[in-house]
Amino acid sequence: MAKLHSSLKNKPHKRTNFLRDREFWYKDIILVPNRLPNFERDEVNLTTHFTKNIILKTPFVSSPMDTVTEADMAILIALMGGIGVIHYNFLTIREQMVQVEKVKRFEAGFIKNPVCLSPDHLVKDVFEIHDKYGFFSAPITKDGTSKTKLIGIVTHRDVRYLDLKSLSLPLKKIMTPAEKLITAHRKNTFDKNNIETANKIIRKNNLDTLPIVDDKFKLIALVTDSDLKKNALFPLATKNENKQLRVFIAVEARIKLAQERITGAVEFGVDGIVIDAGVVFEEQLEIAKWVKKNFPKLEIVLGNVASASMVEKILQTGAKYCDGLRVGIGPGLACITQQELGAGRAQGSAVWDCSQAVKKLKRKYGFIPIIADGGIKVLDYIGQDVAKPGDIAKALALGAQTVMMGGLLAGLEEAPSEKEFDWQENKMIKKYRGMGSIEAMEKRGSLRYGIEKMKIKFPEGKVIKVPYRGSGYDFIPQLIAGLKQSLQKQGFKNIKELQKEADIRTI
Repeated sequence: MAKLHSSLKNKPHKRTNFLRDREFWYKDIILVPNRLPNFERDEVNLTTHFTKNIILKTPFVSSPMDTVTEADMAILIALMGGIGVIHYNFLTIREQMVQVEKVKRFEAGFIKNPVCLSPDHLVKDVFEIHDKYGFFSAPITKDGTSKTKLIGIVTHRDVRYLDLKSLSLPLKKIMTPAEKLITAHRKNTFDKNNIETANKIIRKNNLDTLPIVDDKFKLIALVTDSDLKKNALFPLATKNENKQLRVFIAVEARIKLAQERITGAVEFGVDGIVIDAGVVFEEQLEIAKWVKKNFPKLEIVLGNVASASMVEKILQTGAKYCDGLRVGIGPGLACITQQELGAGRAQGSAVWDCSQAVKKLKRKYGFIPIIADGGIKVLDYIGQDVAKPGDIAKALALGAQTVMMGGLLAGLEEAPSEKEFDWQENKMIKKYRGMGSIEAMEKRGSLRYGIEKMKIKFPEGKVIKVPYRGSGYDFIPQLIAGLKQSLQKQGFKNIKELQKEADIRTI
């Protein structure tokens, strides 16, 4: 088990005394290397649990904040081996579902509900599909739905060289007709969930898209060559059994609102929910109970918690409904709960205390993964713009299975807010706001803090600037490499070894 030491003494400092005597942040501790590594950095395995039943190859989770996670960020994080949680601070539920749909349509073994068009649709409709979902392939059926016979297909090859005058052409004039299509029967592919057979047909015939049909030549699914390329480019990607990227959504800690949102999300294939509140409400347990009764395969994360006693109370009544616990009250870069309300906890202490409680109660209630939410060091917008994986390693050593990040990701191209030029600092920045800020509360952020019905809304967050970091497809691999290098420096090949043997000392 990981050990906590005091740097002021030669002998180990008892954990109970350490936690009682002093609250500590990540900056207050250091991980001391005691081993002689005999392996390379790339041999470090970061595989971990996000929830009881969802395993990630990278312990990164993007926070459900409206300046952090929508579809682009969720896709990025999932491709890199982590998972994204799409915020609920939209004006309508439908807007959040559109984001889920974009993630689910980005990559899939069998695309079960392809977007179909009719022969009378126009070329411009194909481009509109691309703008909305990111792909060009459109099967053509008699009525533009999958309920009627497949009569052709349009792919990127058919439209890539067309000029603006061609946008009004009907698709029947440019589509590849059914008699020239190469297809696969469902009994040899889809019914057996045999994606490899479909991929072999694509490779052999150099296809963009392979339609899967039944005996009546009705479209059952699509398989595309773009997924083959994505599989090769992103081997760490977090996917479900149908090879779709996994994604979670945040829901309100109010049962009626949550029920409506969750029911809609299930239809779009969401993998789980984070019941999003600044501090855990008892009502969360009622929501979780309802979810497990109606949608037993949906994973549920409860939170936020910050102490062993909170963990114990949740597990006593809701262990069977809880698949993960989110730890952290007020440690985030854009959060001011601790400063303004005097309530919360130093994040290092919170993660350690909660993880120890989960270990203590494991025999009675089973394994519950810990998600360390917030407190990861990120330089302010006038500082040097570099990845800082050290705090992530510390959070994992203290017992977290994954780390949820907001400020560290808010400056990426894939974050929702627009980048702008800061003339004072002579550099590009992006806006990052806490969900407890007045600005966020003007939409639905007040629900997270349980004050949506209050006339006076006291802020627990602020709006700040973070450096524009460019593409996450460059930044996240750096973060992964840095985290692996931290574990290698200490002589650990995986997170389990780190948590068992890490020498954690106070500075």
